[in-house]
Amino acid sequence: MIRTIIIDDEILARIGIQTFLEGKQDIAVQGTFSSSLDALGYLRGENQVDIVITDIEMPDMDGLAFIKAVREENLCAGIIIVSCHDNFSYAREALELGADSYILKQEVTEEKLNEVIEKINGEKILPMLAEKNRKEKGRGTQDGQVCSSSYVTGVLKLQSRDSADDSLISGHVDKTMLIHLLENIVEKEGMGTFFSPYNKEMFILFQFPQEQSCEEKAEQLKKNCDDLNQNVKLFINERLLIGCSGFFDELKDMRERYQEGLNMLRQDFYESGEYFFVADSCLRRKKEVFSPDTEQFTEEEWIGEFCRQLTVYIDNCRDRKEDPDNVKKELFHVMNRFIYTLAQKYSLAGQLILGFGGKLEGIMDASSRSRLEYELTEKMQELSSALRKRLADDTMESVLQYLEEHIYEQIPLTEAAQKSFMSVPHFCKRFKEYTGETYVKYVNNRRVEKIKEYLDCGKYSLNEIACMMNFQNMNYMIRLFKSTTGLTIREYKRSAKKREE
Repeated sequence: MIRTIIIDDEILARIGIQTFLEGKQDIAVQGTFSSSLDALGYLRGENQVDIVITDIEMPDMDGLAFIKAVREENLCAGIIIVSCHDNFSYAREALELGADSYILKQEVTEEKLNEVIEKINGEKILPMLAEKNRKEKGRGTQDGQVCSSSYVTGVLKLQSRDSADDSLISGHVDKTMLIHLLENIVEKEGMGTFFSPYNKEMFILFQFPQEQSCEEKAEQLKKNCDDLNQNVKLFINERLLIGCSGFFDELKDMRERYQEGLNMLRQDFYESGEYFFVADSCLRRKKEVFSPDTEQFTEEEWIGEFCRQLTVYIDNCRDRKEDPDNVKKELFHVMNRFIYTLAQKYSLAGQLILGFGGKLEGIMDASSRSRLEYELTEKMQELSSALRKRLADDTMESVLQYLEEHIYEQIPLTEAAQKSFMSVPHFCKRFKEYTGETYVKYVNNRRVEKIKEYLDCGKYSLNEIACMMNFQNMNYMIRLFKSTTGLTIREYKRSAKKREE
């Protein structure tokens, strides 16, 4: 609990600040004062205060003198100035004397005030409490020596179970009662120090004798977490998750280690069945590369191999304790590259394939591994089936694909008809219906488009282009170009140059 007092000679200002803090589970307003001298007397008594919130201009005592007295006598951990003075030099002097924050009254909000309190709590109050607890535990050592310690920050999170009844098993235990329960367990078992910051996850600063081996510390940490889990199960119908940082020796690192523990909670994404997750510095497995194959995509066996590769990849990410958000981002990029490559391979069905790219965004919202695998597998199964149907139902598609792949060759009409398993007359009719052009005109148009690409490139002579396109001679190519486009090659090149200008 963060204990505060408020000092301001304006009653409305005191009430306003008190309103911001009332109802906060981890903040207690122990008193409000209109006089700095009265507040100083209160602090010099046996009253324990963590943070003082004060105006800087008071009638009975200069605010700067008040700050100096509080700091010299070490009467509290944090000092927050809430003042209407916006003079920078005034604020700087207050901060130099030991104030932790200077907030203008016209800018103070509930969110900003609580943010500053939380910062002071994390940087000063929590480490101070942990240090006090460490010293108390070391008092019983021989010759009054205090044992040095190692620490682990264990962040706690309660997750509702998938049950029709989410009520508490043993009576109605609210969060305040749960906090007291956890405090009692931690204190009784001598695990360390329990903290419940406002609007953040609860956490425990686990404490271990530094002379213990790494194996002994790890075993004790596991036992502590098991004890917490078993006790919580007796009282509430919620699942306890514990994210633990690596071991550290300096209390100043506690804030950073809290974040590490918070990140470890995210490992529950992999649904490993564990309830606690520990950051470690052991050698990690080599990273698996996820690279789905486009070659066999239209084969029915493809989806099975895709699922196998995906499982291996996510197993590897779990073992490496990869952040789930990073895993989802990487899969999103990999699958988009896969879709693009697939669209190039089946260019005439490119629109159909690229349309599935937008459907992949759902994997970024996947809340668990199983959901992620389901989303990806379902979308790939759907795309594979749609593409197979497209290629099977429309025999013209495979013919057009074949023509595109052999556009540099002279494909006789009879050969194209054989590819579609149709007679020549029937093929000609179906081809005209599907493309809107006769077979010869379609092929000539596609070949002329290739000629244009070579002309636009500007690297090749007409003889070289005719040779690459397998024309009988250059003159035949020139006549085909003119009959198809209505322009000579020279006229085309001139118009292309004008467009560029």
